[in-house]
Amino acid sequence: MNIFAPSYYKKFKCIADKCRHSCCIGWDVYIDDETLEKYSAMDGALGERLRKSLKEKEDGVCFAMKENGRCPFLNDCGLCDIITERGEASISEICREHPRFYNFFSHRAEMGLGISCEEAARIVLSAEGKWELVCVGEDEWEAEESSEEELDVISKRDELIKILQGEGCLEARVDRMLLSAGVSLPQIGIEEWYRILSDMERLDPIWGDYLDLLSDAGEDKYPAELEKNLENLLIYFVYHHVSGATDIEDIPCRAAFAYLGYRVLSAMCTAKNKKDGKYDLADLCEYARAYSAEIEYSEENTELLLELMRRLAL
Repeated sequence: MNIFAPSYYKKFKCIADKCRHSCCIGWDVYIDDETLEKYSAMDGALGERLRKSLKEKEDGVCFAMKENGRCPFLNDCGLCDIITERGEASISEICREHPRFYNFFSHRAEMGLGISCEEAARIVLSAEGKWELVCVGEDEWEAEESSEEELDVISKRDELIKILQGEGCLEARVDRMLLSAGVSLPQIGIEEWYRILSDMERLDPIWGDYLDLLSDAGEDKYPAELEKNLENLLIYFVYHHVSGATDIEDIPCRAAFAYLGYRVLSAMCTAKNKKDGKYDLADLCEYARAYSAEIEYSEENTELLLELMRRLAL
């Protein structure tokens, strides 16, 4: 089975100790069965330390995080003691794979970079040229014949991305994308989205500060200099979430969900510009990182918004 990814995918490399928002802080680090078996047999002081750090929870085995939320193997230099001593092959699958995500179809697999990682967000949003999928390898799974539903979803998703890369200003392309997806959202102001998002589960206090920008965002247009970056952002959301549609009838709510991320994050940039008289790509990347961590990486928040979009999008 061939594996496809956006053309920028291979540019990603973990920046480790240079990362300001380490994925080794604030997230449960679950240990897959194969890695758990390695840890059970690992010798030396590290093996003993690993076994003492394991904690069993209802949904699996993970490391017992420190009181400050840090992984017990994240050292003061911002590096992983397991990698430093035994190499990357010794860390758990979840650590090796982050921030990657996968979309699986019968005949192919697709992967991407989740923008909850600050380096992934920088790569995704600053990409130049046309977005395209390229083959990045193959897996041992045997490809099967795709269902009609799968092919319909892929075809519609590709059509939406093509529209977003078409001619005209981004706002016009976004309108055409929503029309093609069958989305008809009611006129909900950004202040109302601020209220909805503020009532949802919150993981990081900084997200509250970013949300507060929306309370005075108004409906001004986003800074023109960010148009290409915002195009990249919306294409990312479409690729990530429309690909997960179960069938063609599931596409409108997922396209609306993708649009919401674009709408909220562009409004944050507008508010930042209105408040401080300045903004840059780093602001958008930071807001996108936080949004992804709070929404995309919270199953509860994602499902709440998808269900809301099912009610609103048609």
